[in-house]
Amino acid sequence: MDHHMTGPLLGNLVIIAICGAITVACFVTMFWMLFRPGETDLHHPKYDILRDDR
Repeated sequence: MDHHMTGPLLGNLVIIAICGAITVACFVTMFWMLFRPGETDLHHPKYDILRDDR
């Protein structure tokens, strides 16, 4: 029995691949910004959060 609300297999695979690529890109960006934030201002609030004494 076919489901009338599902699309063709190729269309579903394309959507899954695009969503997967976006998810991977978000994780790569997250880790990039976590380890190489590019912020050098010593008065930035992140330095209050990431102090060694906390």
